[in-house]
Amino acid sequence: MFDINRSLDELEDCDWGEPEYCSSLVVNVHRLRKTPLKNFSDEDLRLMILQQVSLDYLLPIAFERLINNPLRSGEMYTGDLLSSILKVDKAYWTDRQDFKHELDDLLNEFNNTVEVIDEYIKKYRNK
Repeated sequence: MFDINRSLDELEDCDWGEPEYCSSLVVNVHRLRKTPLKNFSDEDLRLMILQQVSLDYLLPIAFERLINNPLRSGEMYTGDLLSSILKVDKAYWTDRQDFKHELDDLLNEFNNTVEVIDEYIKKYRNK
């Protein structure tokens, strides 16, 4: 594991410096690189994962949060954190089979939960 009290810049020993382009996305990503991981919100994780930045550090944190609630959300829509993970480039999963297995386990658990809830929804609607 790694120290979540440290920032991505510290963990990777790589300071991205100041943003060279002043879009809100670029500025935010640079800011988050200097933020201790323990302070990341679900929205911060969603944003950085969508940008495919430092996935080896951010995915374990996201998985830990999603185990308890796969529908955790940033600021876009319910379940957007999990959705951001599902958009990670397929090549990444090839190189990180351990994370792929963790994601597969999470998705299986999510599917099982959806099936159970779906049965209750059907029973409710047929009353």
